Parts: sequence; structure tokens; C-alpha cells
Amino acid sequence: MAKTVHTPTARKKTRPAAARARSRARDDLAQHNAATPSKRDQILDAATRVFLQYGYEGTSMDRVAAESGAARRTLYNQFESKEALFEAMIARIWASFPVFDITRDEESLHDPRLGLTRLGHAVSEFWIPPSAVAFLRMVIAEGSRFPGLTNTFFEKGKAPAMGAVADYIGALAKRGLISVKNPKLAARQFLGLIDEPLLWVRVVGLEETYTRQERDLVVKNAVDMFLGFYLVKRPA
Repeated sequence: MAKTVHTPTARKKTRPAAARARSRARDDLAQHNAATPSKRDQILDAATRVFLQYGYEGTSMDRVAAESGAARRTLYNQFESKEALFEAMIARIWASFPVFDITRDEESLHDPRLGLTRLGHAVSEFWIPPSAVAFLRMVIAEGSRFPGLTNTFFEKGKAPAMGAVADYIGALAKRGLISVKNPKLAARQFLGLIDEPLLWVRVVGLEETYTRQERDLVVKNAVDMFLGFYLVKRPA
């Protein structure tokens, strides 16, 4: 007696759909993993290298994808354009500057010398990496051709940091610890006392290096000069 053979036709029809579902699940998982902070940092690290090597104009999303080893889809899921990528880089660079923690610290708000010294050291250390100076140099060099470049650099990084220093100086003035009528100007003056000897000589290509002791002396002198002019003198 012949055996009846049952052909699993319905099952055959469902297998392609199941395979597609598994494939979509793998894609979704890969996309989720690609969106983790480590992948984002990997892309930003690669973007920094590409921007510094090729400049803003010469950088493309394809180059960043190739340098980072990320798929173009992954890159565009994270950053919709080169402008958005550059903005994220700026935000990450300035995030390493602990100005907000220092200027809101109660000890710093009660002791101008302590707070300004902490700020001074943070500024001097912020510009130590050659990549930080090279990045600033790139912004200056290409800013005339790409105005949005300098706007992003200042609006997303320097302006908030400068504003925090100005607010801190204003808070010291309100507490009667220093006498300052224009906190924004005073903030620029203080930062200039540090940036001028330590930063700008490097920006223009004079690759001078400073020891820790030399940087500390620049900071100490800046604080002494600033407080020598603005500190409220108490009766003996």
C-alpha cells in the first residue's frame, strides 16, 4: 500500500517570511548596537582625525565612514550631515572643560582666589593636547569660507564657557568679594592673561612647550593680576 506523502506547502510559504523577519531583527539589533555611545565615540574619534587631516572643506561623510569602519547608514543614523557631525565634535571637545562645575562650586563662590586658580588650571590644561590647538587653527583658517564653522565653534563651545566665567565673576561681585562693573569684559581679561602666553603662540605655529611649573606660574600671575585690580580691599 502506497504511503501518503504530505507536502508541507504552508510551511514552505512561511519560511521566507520568517527568514525576512529574522533578517530585520538582526538589522534592528545591529542598528541599536551601532547607536550605543561607544559607536558614537568611535565615529567622533574618526571624524576628528579626518577633519584635522583634510580640513572642513575636504572632509566628507564617506571619508568619515571609511575611517571609522562604520557603514554609511550607521553614520547617517547618528549624524544627518557633516554640519551635524562637526557640531557634535565641538560639543564633545568643550564638554571636557569643567568650567561649569568650577563656577558653581560653593568653595569657589566663597573664595575668589581658589575659584580663579581652579579656572586658570582648567584653561591651561584644556589646550595642552596638540589636537585641540590644531582644531582651533582649522576653524580660524576656514572660517572665512564657511561662516557657519566659526558660529558653531563659538555658539556651541566658547560662548557658553565664556558665559559661565562671566556669571561666576558676576556672582563674586554680588557677594561683595570683587568690584566688577562689566563681568563679560572681566572674564575676557582673565582668560586672556592665560591664553595669550600659553595658547596663541601655538595657534600661529610657534610650537612652544611649557612645563607644569611654567603653566602654574602663568596661572598664578593671572590670578594675582586680576585680583590685584578687582579684589575688594578689606580694612586691616
